[in-house]
Amino acid sequence: MNPGWLAAVLHALAAAPPAAWLRGSGTAYLVVNAAHIAALGVGVGAAVLMDLRLLQAVGRRLPLALLGPFLSRAAACGIGLAAVTGLWLFSVRPVDYVDNPAFLAKLALIALALVNVWVMHASGRWAAALQQGMAGCAARVQALLSLALWLGAVLAGRWIGFL
Repeated sequence: MNPGWLAAVLHALAAAPPAAWLRGSGTAYLVVNAAHIAALGVGVGAAVLMDLRLLQAVGRRLPLALLGPFLSRAAACGIGLAAVTGLWLFSVRPVDYVDNPAFLAKLALIALALVNVWVMHASGRWAAALQQGMAGCAARVQALLSLALWLGAVLAGRWIGFL
């Protein structure tokens, strides 16, 4: 079970008006859930396309300097919206979700994916790939890792409802 302070935070989150409203309205829940799925489609879809481009598996004729910044921003916007809608969906049943192993796996995979993004940018590998028009070996390894992490997070997210 959760420590007392965490249980108190989770119960307060569940009692908050936005959570209560979402819990009480099937239509609102449907819309927020659809927005979450759409945001995931944009965010993870852009990340996957970017990773595949870095791996030179798709879009070799498209300049990375042109495609990369667009896909990076699309991924950031999609994942940001998915985080907001995901937190709202979480607020409906936070005590249940925090004990769900698939939910915890999803959070861990997302955290690792975001660290991977940070390392790619902070190391200069992203800027170098944009400037050179192709990714170096370390950036390609990170692109493979990114693919595994983002797709794993989506899979874990789908698994939540089955546990």
